[in-house]
Amino acid sequence: LNIDLIVQNNANLLPPDEIRIKNVSASPYPDNRRVKVTVEVTPFRERPNLEITLLDADGRPVANTSAIGLMNFTTSYVMHLRGIQDSAGEYTIRVQVFYDSLNDTKDSREATLRIPANADARE
Repeated sequence: LNIDLIVQNNANLLPPDEIRIKNVSASPYPDNRRVKVTVEVTPFRERPNLEITLLDADGRPVANTSAIGLMNFTTSYVMHLRGIQDSAGEYTIRVQVFYDSLNDTKDSREATLRIPANADARE
């Protein structure tokens, strides 16, 4: 089976300039030290890259990750909050999709996350 033939003849798969982020969602793990971030992008012909950053209420980055050459249209990542004693509060998840350079971002999206105070959270 020739994958290139399937990709070239599938009108649902978009070229790089048309790639968009469809959805960003996040939820804290019970320990409030990790966050699951799920990103859904439009179907693509060429595998894009992602940059995901979690920002605290003051706009400081507390976690980030990069995904190079996505294989799936929907992907999930576990992100660990760094340098935070009390993780309760509001966060912004910033996602950028790009190909060659982050300076040439094709689309970006932000979502918010609220981590509740949790008396049972462990260090």
